[in-house]
Amino acid sequence: MASVCNSLICDGGAPPGCSTCYGPPSPVCQNSSCSPPISNSAISTSTTSTLWTDTFPVLSTDGRNPGSIVDVPNFPFACADDLLIRNNSVPAGVVGDAALSQAKIALPSQLAAKLSLKRKFTYCLPATSNGKGVLFFGDSPIVFLPNIDFSNSFQYTPLLTDPSQPDSYMIDITGISVDGVKLNIDLNLLKIKDGTGSTVGGTIITSTERYTQLESSIYDELAREFKAAAHARGIKDAPAVSPFDTCFDGSTVSGTRLGAAVPEIDLSLKGSGGVVWRIFGANSVVSVQDDKVVCLAFLRRKQYETRAVVVGTFQQQDALMQFDLATSRLGFLSSLLGSMATCSDFNFTSSV
Repeated sequence: MASVCNSLICDGGAPPGCSTCYGPPSPVCQNSSCSPPISNSAISTSTTSTLWTDTFPVLSTDGRNPGSIVDVPNFPFACADDLLIRNNSVPAGVVGDAALSQAKIALPSQLAAKLSLKRKFTYCLPATSNGKGVLFFGDSPIVFLPNIDFSNSFQYTPLLTDPSQPDSYMIDITGISVDGVKLNIDLNLLKIKDGTGSTVGGTIITSTERYTQLESSIYDELAREFKAAAHARGIKDAPAVSPFDTCFDGSTVSGTRLGAAVPEIDLSLKGSGGVVWRIFGANSVVSVQDDKVVCLAFLRRKQYETRAVVVGTFQQQDALMQFDLATSRLGFLSSLLGSMATCSDFNFTSSV
């Protein structure tokens, strides 16, 4: 049923509106109903919607196998015009999306409240378009085939908050290295600022950008050192291939189980014991032109972007990312490939 204006569930959205339809009522518009704005940042398009509630079925798991279906009652969801998924802005077959932010109305908080779960979720993004990924809510073992338990394999770094984007996930990068050589970058760019200038800085984790974006001076320094380290390995340059600025001759790049044998990129993070997000070839370079060219899979940040680093989904492929909202920390395993596993290796065959 549609949620009426000023109802408790409507006030859980930010900012809620109250709809007036200029045509007959439909799933995307009901008079005097809650009408939160929704958007698709991939095409910079937003629209209003109608907030509904219904029973939402989710698949349970013991962390090793899928279990039974659990029905979640009175689950809120929004219906909007399909303009948000037109023009190939989302993969084929996609008919909507699920919010994983820190907002009270988003999936993690809703499922935690209704199913008495911990406010925690873990995802693993596949590296291929036909691969399967997994998304866990709550706390459970995380076991991939043949029988590898990754539950205790995480490094942890604090999740930061910024009043300008209170529902987003931000982390504190304290330095960047390539093959052990620390980049000479302005570390102040990596700190969250008050937002009054054109750069508010800091690092944000996103699911809407494919490749990690860097502030220009950070990108220039990364590309310079990456090229120097690649040349030391006998890797030769190649002309740039849009949208990438730094590319190499694919015939001079060998392969390993961790991807292309290219320089390793380390993101040093705040945390005890020296927390490092190590980016291997599978997540640092991308093959183009039928593997004839290999390009550094980092981009200069978009003109409107104010963060110094925007961590994209390519750098998160075949990695485990665990967001603990209750303790405000990110747990991560930067690559499953070293354990001869991928995100598609979860046992999707039900044992029930």
